[in-house]
Amino acid sequence: MSERDQALAQIVALAERHGLTQEEVRRALGARAAGPAKSRQGALARLFAYVGGTLVLAGACVLVGTFWDEMNSIERIVVTLGSGLAALVLSHLASLTPGRESLVTPLFLLAVLTEPAGIVVALREMSSGGNELLGGLVVSGVMAVQCLLVFASQGRGAPLFFALLFGVAAMSSALGLLDVDEELHALVVGVSTFLVTVAIARTRHAPITPPWYFASATLILSAWFSLVHGSLGELSEVALAGVFVYLSTVLRSRTLLATGTLGLLVYVGYFSGRHFADSVGWPLLLILLGVLMMSLGTVAVRIHRRYIKA
Repeated sequence: MSERDQALAQIVALAERHGLTQEEVRRALGARAAGPAKSRQGALARLFAYVGGTLVLAGACVLVGTFWDEMNSIERIVVTLGSGLAALVLSHLASLTPGRESLVTPLFLLAVLTEPAGIVVALREMSSGGNELLGGLVVSGVMAVQCLLVFASQGRGAPLFFALLFGVAAMSSALGLLDVDEELHALVVGVSTFLVTVAIARTRHAPITPPWYFASATLILSAWFSLVHGSLGELSEVALAGVFVYLSTVLRSRTLLATGTLGLLVYVGYFSGRHFADSVGWPLLLILLGVLMMSLGTVAVRIHRRYIKA
């Protein structure tokens, strides 16, 4: 008996042992064969959905721009804010309809791109003047609450990403209204964003965290440097960059590792250029700086392999 015949005999024995019918076996084999094809079709459908959404948005912008001066206030609000709300409703309906899941994210992106513009248009058409920071707080606050509600309803990563984006914008506007110092303002926003990102990283939505790790860590490093610039505390920038390198091993984040290492290199370059640029040993210092960069790169790769990649 050949190996093929033995395999068929085993399949028959398994089917008889578990009471499987010919139709069930045929259906299982068909589903297994169709799996890769469905996956390719799903990716192709998402591609066409994103391209189609981009074309719709571009066409709508051109059309609105053409007739903008001829519209009254109500028409402008309906065209901008109404379009965003319509896209949001369609996105929600697509999430409830089997087979239409690929349309949910493109329609939601259309909504979050058009709704803020619509709210701004509504504020301008219905008021005269006002504080721009207050307007920014209203727009970003409304969008953040909406994105949180959509996330609570659908559980997708895109609404959570934009909820954090608009939340950061709302916090920045609120601190601006409170007339907080620019450096402290940036530090508060950076630390808050970093803590929220760490919390998100512990959920199934961790794939959205790398951009926020980079943005928050960069903001913290730059804000702290602005606070301690020109004082003895300036050297604490090195320690702060080292903290982010250490946190990258705890949180298993390549983005934090790269950001901390880059921050350390930037500060070392700044410090050496400021204090040793006019000295005779400047060329030698540049060579040592290059060796240090290569060494830090090697250390970063080892940290990634030992503590993050594993």
